[in-house]
Amino acid sequence: MTGFNRRKEALLRLLQTGAPSVNALSAALDVSVATVRRDLAALADEGVIARTYGGATLLQRAESTFDFRRQLAAAAKRKIAEAAFEEVKGASTVFLDAGTTIGTFAETLALMQDRLNGLVVVTQSQRVAASLAKVSSIELFLLGGRYQAHSEGVFGPLAEKTIEAFRFDKVFLGADAVSARFGLGETTLEQIRLKEIAMQRSTNVCVLADDTKFHDQDLPFWVTLPVGAKVIANDMPQQLRDEFRRAAIEIKA
Repeated sequence: MTGFNRRKEALLRLLQTGAPSVNALSAALDVSVATVRRDLAALADEGVIARTYGGATLLQRAESTFDFRRQLAAAAKRKIAEAAFEEVKGASTVFLDAGTTIGTFAETLALMQDRLNGLVVVTQSQRVAASLAKVSSIELFLLGGRYQAHSEGVFGPLAEKTIEAFRFDKVFLGADAVSARFGLGETTLEQIRLKEIAMQRSTNVCVLADDTKFHDQDLPFWVTLPVGAKVIANDMPQQLRDEFRRAAIEIKA
């Protein structure tokens, strides 16, 4: 993860708690005021924040909606989605997880629909389903279950029972965090359980994650990635690549 992306995530977390001054942000991040000003200017250019006198404020408040999170690392997510499209070749039935990066991947599938032929897509994501609903070359299955507004997906026993009816050529997963040591991290056990079952229904697992997701901090629930899983990222330092490869996880970045 680049220094700016680390600070960006930290800045957004700090701004979600209020509108701290540039000096307060500088002290909290242990960087210079000039660095904070440059980072805030970059976030303002992305349309994520608005500059205020002496600081900044989020354009959307702390509930961190799907559309708000979709703006974060948007270019990286598009790059990852384009790379992931190549993984669809030869597959007949795939599972698409919930989340903003997977949502971008679904949009890419819709744009490339003339290159798809009879693909079956199973998802628990309302956003994915909306993107693919009118694609005639895709047969779409939407799982049932308890709706979670934060991720715009469904989870729980009904979703878990339904997904067990399928066998996937490939599964495409997102996560709040990705770690060579711990696997995929999420904030709820329901999210982890559905990923776990999806991975059990396929021998080909692809994880889509931008470079802000590579950490193993502050998340209570994790599921281990299987040997041979593939991580598709926009960027990854060599040290991190080596960690994943030692865990027998393939890197595409």
